Amino acid sequence: MSLRPVEFEEVVAEVASRLVGAVAQKAWCPLSRLAYLELRVPGKSVVLCLCAEGELSRLSVAEDRFPTPGEPAPFQRWLRQELTGFKLQGAHYLEPSRTVVLEFDREAVRRRLVLELGSPGGLLLLSDNHRVLMLSGEGFGARRNLYAGAQWTLAEPVSEEALAKGRAQPSRLEVQEADPLPKLQAAERVLGQKDRTSRADTIRRRLAQPYRARLKRSSRTLEKVRAEAARGPEAEKHREVGELLAQNLHRIKRGTTQVTLTAYTEAGMEEVPVKLDPKRTPKEEADWHFHQYRRLLRGVETARHREAELAREVAHAQVALQQIEAMDGAALLAQVEVLQVSAGEEGPKEGLPFKEYVGHGGARIWVGRGAEDNDALTFKVARPWHIWLHARGLPGSHVVVPLEKNGEVAQEVLLDAAHLALHHSGAKGEPRGEVSYMPVKFVRKLKGAPPGQVTYAREKTFVVRMEPERLERLLKSRHGEPAPS
Repeated sequence: MSLRPVEFEEVVAEVASRLVGAVAQKAWCPLSRLAYLELRVPGKSVVLCLCAEGELSRLSVAEDRFPTPGEPAPFQRWLRQELTGFKLQGAHYLEPSRTVVLEFDREAVRRRLVLELGSPGGLLLLSDNHRVLMLSGEGFGARRNLYAGAQWTLAEPVSEEALAKGRAQPSRLEVQEADPLPKLQAAERVLGQKDRTSRADTIRRRLAQPYRARLKRSSRTLEKVRAEAARGPEAEKHREVGELLAQNLHRIKRGTTQVTLTAYTEAGMEEVPVKLDPKRTPKEEADWHFHQYRRLLRGVETARHREAELAREVAHAQVALQQIEAMDGAALLAQVEVLQVSAGEEGPKEGLPFKEYVGHGGARIWVGRGAEDNDALTFKVARPWHIWLHARGLPGSHVVVPLEKNGEVAQEVLLDAAHLALHHSGAKGEPRGEVSYMPVKFVRKLKGAPPGQVTYAREKTFVVRMEPERLERLLKSRHGEPAPS
């Protein structure tokens, strides 16, 4: 669970006694209910963690911080703009409303950073007259009827019964004498690792969910296709009956429902009973069996090709799931942008500004949906070290290959992404084309430029000869899209 009331009292008291006078230097807001504030005290810097995320809620000293995905959130920009250079003047824990308030001051200008711990919780930055400058937390503003410019008031207090129950819980903060901020550091030991583990598990689940869905869907379809592919003997039986009827047309009377005919096989003569449709003539009956033979034969051939495709899809999904399961906590947290999708949007990510394809080795490849979505993908979702691709000199989608920090893109993945860049550009259908690529940090948006239009530097360019089989594999890998039959 989150920090208990007595624990919040202890950590806030430590902030008030040991950090007053510290200067705010930097701020980060990687997630909607999580912010970090770097405070400079004589001789060192301290990074406070302010979390309003349910059972992970806390005020602590961060051992490390989650990376900030893509373009900084508005709340992060406001924190940096409004708090940088301000001195911490006080800290208060208002227990009845479950609220932490940090007060800052610079040249008679006051700012308040508020951590509300209700459900849902949230973060607020207030002006000196308690007006909301900016707030952060999904659903938080609507629940509290707060918005930029609104007058902030304390949340409704919890009941006396809840207060008494909270006060009865003992503190779990085990201080260590060597710690310069023992209470705040103990608070991080209580919840920090739980936070990282919980979010890593959520990222793993969300990364794996599309592959699990594809595996389930493809496996179910594969069973049906295999049953269809196994109908060869049934087709052959229709051929044999058709030939037997054609050889004995003169012996069969119209309107008969069953006849026994003699077949000459390698094993000798065999009496074969044949059921007839009385509405058909003997020739029509023979033709019907030949038609069924040809129909089933075509179906078997198609099913065998589809069976091979589905087997590859199943194997691909299994490999991708194995790779995701093998990712350690650091690698998972490097994909923190996945947490920006709300829980209700797990699964096929049609609400995101990109389509996701699966490249060589399970690598994810993101393709912008349109001009405005291209901007969102490049400047809000992608991170500086991700690889950005575009068809050179042509209108088209932005393509991003997400990587771990300091990671390198495999040549096969780069070629996969280049195929998608050309396919989603003016070069669609052409046998070859040029593709430029570079890290996202070298892509810039020109002021006043229309959506999707960018400039970039330090690009590398190569000519791609389109491989139809590669492109077909990539298009079939798109999450949430049915594979072509």
